[in-house]
Amino acid sequence: MVKITPRTYRLGGRWGNGVLGANVFLLLGDDLTIVDTGFKGRSRHILKEVQELGYSPSDIDIIIITHHHADHVGSLPELKKVTQAKVVAHPADAVYIDGRLPQPGPARPQWLNKMLSPLGGLWATTPVTVDIPVNDGDELAMCGGIRILHTPGHTPGSISLLLQQERLIIVGDLIAHRFGLRLPSRMFTVDIAAEIRSIREVASLDFEVICFGHGSPIAHEAHSTIAKFAERLQKKHHKVA
Repeated sequence: MVKITPRTYRLGGRWGNGVLGANVFLLLGDDLTIVDTGFKGRSRHILKEVQELGYSPSDIDIIIITHHHADHVGSLPELKKVTQAKVVAHPADAVYIDGRLPQPGPARPQWLNKMLSPLGGLWATTPVTVDIPVNDGDELAMCGGIRILHTPGHTPGSISLLLQQERLIIVGDLIAHRFGLRLPSRMFTVDIAAEIRSIREVASLDFEVICFGHGSPIAHEAHSTIAKFAERLQKKHHKVA
């Protein structure tokens, strides 16, 4: 567990940096908010770290899901059962989280999706009801105010979270930070053009720290770093962006 700001902590994936499983974030306040849950089987580790911070499972009031992929919602059913926390997600991804639609697997290429369809259990998840659907511009009260940003591309309902008092943004899989900044896996990204537009939108915001679903946060000159990345993407992918 790594302290990022006074009210934000990161639990890395295996190998400590979200390479084989998404980062989980703990947001401290009167109650505790969890952002994403990692693959199935991480709930015990998450709850242990919660106790290390002086909280109990019953103090977890909200679980925010940045998008529906199995490495972000895998441990959600167990955490929901233990904590009775309310689940927050965008409606476009809620249909996958609550099981109305099956987890789709690879988005491209189509031939690979068809070939791998018999292995759908690898990315299948246990359905969980989304209690609080959120849309672009909505605000949650915890941590001095969290502004919801709809940042589609990786999935239709991907969201980013702007912690306004912390001047910190959590972007889920909008951008990967592994061996430098890069786009997320194209195999599991439904719309690259929308992804790039969302990155450009994030680059227009005011923040000092950025946190990713995979990889370490950027805590120094984060805004200028992301702005330069967005500019490079625009030049490289101008035909799709």
